[in-house]
Amino acid sequence: MRESKKYGLDIPVLGSWATCAEEVIRTAGDAAKRFYAVNHMSSWYDDGPGVAKMREITLKYEPGTEKPYRGKIYTHGWVFGLITVEGLKRAGRVLDREAFINAIEGIKDFGTGGLCGPINYSPTSHKGGNTWKIFKSDPATGKFIPLTEWRKSD
Repeated sequence: MRESKKYGLDIPVLGSWATCAEEVIRTAGDAAKRFYAVNHMSSWYDDGPGVAKMREITLKYEPGTEKPYRGKIYTHGWVFGLITVEGLKRAGRVLDREAFINAIEGIKDFGTGGLCGPINYSPTSHKGGNTWKIFKSDPATGKFIPLTEWRKSD
């Protein structure tokens, strides 16, 4: 993006999930003003009850760490934790490998309060999620702004 700007190319740039990181905006600076990326997780600073709860709990145990913003990979880990806890609850007191797998495979339309789209597992699909949003970088704030709601990929 910086090289494009250097040569006067003012074109939109689209990135995949791995490039939807605030570090990209910090590195590219103003050259990121037309940068768009797709991701399956919300940002640390997005709105939503799940995001607010994630921030609240994180900052309770790590006060003063609001910035730099935690990346979407942090949200990803948080969601995996939520799924694991849900699986353990569903598996019940007699917890073994089979009970845990059956519990996870029974998760349907599990909501995360906006951290990501609905989570679904089955005996034949272990993907979990298949939703995404398009984000636009905002170099002035160093944030990714969601342009869409959760969309389902087929």
